Amino acid sequence: MASPETLDELCECIASEKGSIVPVGAGTQLEFGNPLQSADCVVSLARLNRITTYNPAELTIHVEAGVTLDQIQHALAANNQALPLDPWNGGSATIGGIAAANAQGPLRATGSIRDWIIGMTVIHVDGRRSKTGGRVVKNVTGYDLAKLYTGSLGSLAVIAEISFKLRPHFESTATAVAEFGSMADGLATLAAVRKSALQPIACEFSGPKPALWLRFGEHPRAVEMQLAQLPSASWKVHRGADETAAWERLRATYAEMGPMVLRVVGKLTDVPGIIDSYDPASWIAHGLNGIVLMALRDTQSADAVREKFPAIVERAPREIRKRFGTFGVQGSVKHLMLQMKRTYDPEGRLNPGRHIDGE
Repeated sequence: MASPETLDELCECIASEKGSIVPVGAGTQLEFGNPLQSADCVVSLARLNRITTYNPAELTIHVEAGVTLDQIQHALAANNQALPLDPWNGGSATIGGIAAANAQGPLRATGSIRDWIIGMTVIHVDGRRSKTGGRVVKNVTGYDLAKLYTGSLGSLAVIAEISFKLRPHFESTATAVAEFGSMADGLATLAAVRKSALQPIACEFSGPKPALWLRFGEHPRAVEMQLAQLPSASWKVHRGADETAAWERLRATYAEMGPMVLRVVGKLTDVPGIIDSYDPASWIAHGLNGIVLMALRDTQSADAVREKFPAIVERAPREIRKRFGTFGVQGSVKHLMLQMKRTYDPEGRLNPGRHIDGE
């Protein structure tokens, strides 16, 4: 294993390697993606863990890929600023790994990591360094290649540095949780939330015992006003440390889902039908964009889902991922993505087989 401490060392390490190269961060996303086909050199980015530029006045920060999300949030707290990301695998994940996997969590009303990246430095398979975007918010130079690298699992280039725009920290947050005796009652309350003037920053509908999780973040009076307008249900409101603990419980629920977790992408109106039709052992549905995370018992059920909806394997044991493609794309989309892989990595040496090239 190689553990470079600087970008120059990372470039030299990749340039000198003639076999397959596997970049890793904190290792929190190793169960995501197709199984590796070979790993001649594992390159740890853990020592590339510096915040190189932080400009509070401009609400921007530039960090190396091995910096953890917790490290970033701690640095921003002194200025009451935040990077509004909340991946299910938690704050111990490196920012490069979150970007490479396009990891998402409950805090999706504020956007995914793609929405907060303004620039990126990557290292190509021959050791060359290139940049896309910049370090300021008002940057319109060139193509937005950062969106291409985000979610590519290090199969096109190794993400080395990322620049982000930031936002002020929420002055106040509170979470309301309600459990329901039936799916119909839970879905009716979720529908009422969608039709209301409420603006939660997180909205999760979980099961098999139906429960609705709503998080509000704003000026304290605005938070309290929204809590007062909740639709009728047996709400329990969590604040402060109690709120943090509540979301950690939902995070633990996600971690226990399995053995196969499918991320199904539908419309908001599809959510009830997705849950009803495929009878998952458990689920967490994002109530504001139609994404449903479902724990399935077998790949037969997953095949049935993919006949109607785009679906990604969020997490599964290696033996399942070997016979059931993680991304499941077909036709012109798959052809375009394979062409991109051949253009960026002609010999297939970066994370071989982990992305579309493994299907």
